[in-house]
Amino acid sequence: MPSLIFNGVTYGISQTRFEATRELLARFAEGHTLGVAMSLTHDGARNHLFITPGVPVTLVK
Repeated sequence: MPSLIFNGVTYGISQTRFEATRELLARFAEGHTLGVAMSLTHDGARNHLFITPGVPVTLVK
């Protein structure tokens, strides 16, 4: 399973979400979207990561 490390914590991402998020991040980097949100899991809990231009990355637990 793919994973993402944020603030020293490793979060799991399903392969499907990983592929979709990678595509969204590429569109974000090219200026074709205003932000990206992804669902992550850690210790069985679902978390949400939001990436928006000009704003710090936000993790909602």
